[in-house]
Amino acid sequence: MNNGRSCEDERHHASLNSILEALGEEFHELWQFTEQLQNSLGPALMQVANAPEHHRDVQSLDLLAQRLSALAKYMLTISRLLPQEWSVNPNTALNKVTLSDLQHRLKGAAQPEAAGHQSGELEMF
Repeated sequence: MNNGRSCEDERHHASLNSILEALGEEFHELWQFTEQLQNSLGPALMQVANAPEHHRDVQSLDLLAQRLSALAKYMLTISRLLPQEWSVNPNTALNKVTLSDLQHRLKGAAQPEAAGHQSGELEMF
């Protein structure tokens, strides 16, 4: 998959395996968050689900969890099937990720220590 790229380009390449594995891990973590959310809000969701106009929305949360789980398994399986030598330069795509902690995980880089809040960073309240 070289396509005549220069050595300079090659330095910035990452294996597709590692990129897809990172995506699969992110989907898995989002599935876990969704499951935790459903468990935490379970009693309230049951009350809301009794209202016909909200029943579909509550079911959508469960569907979201199922899809995230399926996507995680899919991405992790595909990542293990690709040849190790396949690589791409992910920097253009990574520059579109505005959550800095997510960007670092997708790069496979260590989290910056106490770097302060950067633009687009998630702040839990």
